[in-house]
Amino acid sequence: MRKTKLRSLRFEFLLLPLALLLALGFSATRLGEELENLTLDWRFQARAAADPPANAKVLVVGIDEDALAKLGRWPWSREVHAQLVTLLATRPPAAAAFDLLFTEPSADPAQDQLFGDALVQSTTYITAAAAETLENSQKFEAEYAGNTKAIANIKGDINRLIGNDTVLLPVPIIAESSHAGLVNSPPGEDGVRRQIPLVVRCGTRVFPSLVLQALLSREEVETDAVEVVLGDSIRIQGTHQQWQIPIDDRGQMTINYRHPNTFKVFPYAGLMASLLEFKDKEWPKDRPPVAGQILFIGQTAAGLADLGPTPHGPQTPLVLTHANALSNILSGDYIKQPDFLQLIGVWALMALLTIIPVRFGPIWLAALVPTLFVGVYVFSAFYLFGVQSLHMPIAWPVFGFVLVEGGSILHRLIIELRAKSRITGMFGTYLAPQVVKQMISSGDEPKLGGQQAEITAFFSDIAGFSSFSEKLTPERLVTLMNDYLSEMTDILQDNGGTLDKFIGDAIVGMFGAPLPYAGHAHSACRAALLMQKRQIELREKWRQEGDWPDIVFEMKTRIGLNSGLAIIGNMGSRRRFNYTMMGDTVNLAARSESGAKSYGVYTMITGETKALAEKHQDDITYRFLDSIVVKGRSKPAEVYELVGFTHEISAETQECLAFFQKGIAAYLSQDWDTAKALFGRSAKREIHQDANPSLVMAERCDDMKIHPPPADWDGVYVMKTK
Repeated sequence: MRKTKLRSLRFEFLLLPLALLLALGFSATRLGEELENLTLDWRFQARAAADPPANAKVLVVGIDEDALAKLGRWPWSREVHAQLVTLLATRPPAAAAFDLLFTEPSADPAQDQLFGDALVQSTTYITAAAAETLENSQKFEAEYAGNTKAIANIKGDINRLIGNDTVLLPVPIIAESSHAGLVNSPPGEDGVRRQIPLVVRCGTRVFPSLVLQALLSREEVETDAVEVVLGDSIRIQGTHQQWQIPIDDRGQMTINYRHPNTFKVFPYAGLMASLLEFKDKEWPKDRPPVAGQILFIGQTAAGLADLGPTPHGPQTPLVLTHANALSNILSGDYIKQPDFLQLIGVWALMALLTIIPVRFGPIWLAALVPTLFVGVYVFSAFYLFGVQSLHMPIAWPVFGFVLVEGGSILHRLIIELRAKSRITGMFGTYLAPQVVKQMISSGDEPKLGGQQAEITAFFSDIAGFSSFSEKLTPERLVTLMNDYLSEMTDILQDNGGTLDKFIGDAIVGMFGAPLPYAGHAHSACRAALLMQKRQIELREKWRQEGDWPDIVFEMKTRIGLNSGLAIIGNMGSRRRFNYTMMGDTVNLAARSESGAKSYGVYTMITGETKALAEKHQDDITYRFLDSIVVKGRSKPAEVYELVGFTHEISAETQECLAFFQKGIAAYLSQDWDTAKALFGRSAKREIHQDANPSLVMAERCDDMKIHPPPADWDGVYVMKTK
């Protein structure tokens, strides 16, 4: 069975790699990327409440609503920024990056000069530049952008980098007084910035971004200390430590976004006021430290231009993306990627484990198990991202699961539809519809060609049927038989029986095949009793129709049952076969039907059938008739009359059975006279007075008295006829 099931999974074993390839291909499509990005955003949001504080060295100086109210409408005079830089000299930061473009000269050149003079007092200041397309500009080939030297040590194709052939730099006095930091940070196709370039192509040169230059200024090193390996990392030999920052082949770092509330933000106007107030005093503990910090100065007020979508909201100050990226670098807080081969292995194992219940389990299990596995995987992806920043992909694995489970369900549906069609065509003509449905729902096709099974064989025959042929025309006989056989067959099939064949007026059937079930003997007994009751109703129906000869109103059927092991299956020639049964069990059932006449009964069953039926349900009354050896057999068999359903037995019939049982006891004791007398008393209470077991046994007693059995007689009677 296990090997058969494994063989039946050959389609799924082929489906698995195909679904994997399709899922991986899907991940490379725009839709796949957008779905994965969406799940990544959900993970950022899900863990936000537990986000740790940003690195303590990073401080955002926000140009907020309060600053606009106090310092005037935007854009401000560059004298304002010059004042801030001058005040910061009292609390010098490790680096201070202006996320602001100073590319247009002021109306008053003195303002630019003031700002440039303030910046030049320290090497820690960085002003923003951008690699953009500029009309009427030559391709940028300069070795310096402001005071920042181009990065020379690069491995990889720089044409893959974010950038442009021309560069938008600060006005000369500002550029010459500060380092330049590139602020190119293109959003994804959905408008959300999830990655930030750390190196940017400017014409034929490569320069550090605002974030990378802030780190270099803090480490007090120039770009000569930088090695860029595209698709791997940026390596820096700093003053304080060595750095290795993961990047893709376009020089981008994936930002491990932390919630904006985790960053220290000092309002621009508040910072100026505090620097002025505490110029010669101890810095208050209730305000963020400034000295030795890395400052990112940018717009945070609603309504200003430098806001955009991030995983934490549609209008997030973009200065926070730079601050977030540097905080990730300083804290080593990077998004990690799982080992690709290990991930494939885990996915394949989970997909394979879900296939088993989908193919072979009940519907509820086929739906529950894949749902649980997918749920566990998604939960694990969210959990591991929350605690380890491990980015396990969700979009393509779930899509792959859908392909595998969907394909497996479709395959199962096709198999079941084929099996249903095959079984219906094979068994629909001689099985009850509910049995066919049971076979289909079981998922096990019957073994054809012959197998041994425990069944109850059923034989029935109309008593004196040859007389009907003499009294009825062929047309009337066919009408009568169709009416009779339809009613009897319906009862047989409605009680779980399988029609084997019709032999003229005879019905051959079996219970317990092709699908085995425990109560087959009781079902056969029940069917036999219901057939006898239905025949009484048919006789009355025909009588009321008024156009039938009297012989029809006397129609009686004899039924024989026996239970035991038999060979069942499709048997016959290669061109024509029949689902049938054979074996000693079947032969004895046939002998029980024909032998019923010898005892004057209409339903005779064997002791095996009685025992199995009573074991299943004890609601039928049986009468022990004899222990016999039928013609063609050497082993004796107990035979019983199927009297009726116990709750329907009349008091007179119960008395008849009681006298008959006592008569049997006397008969077995060879007290022939007593036995005959008792059989005589039971005969008066028999339903059928013309022929019944009491009359048969009374006559037997006379014969035994004249021809007594041998001394070692065991009560077995040898039948002389079939």
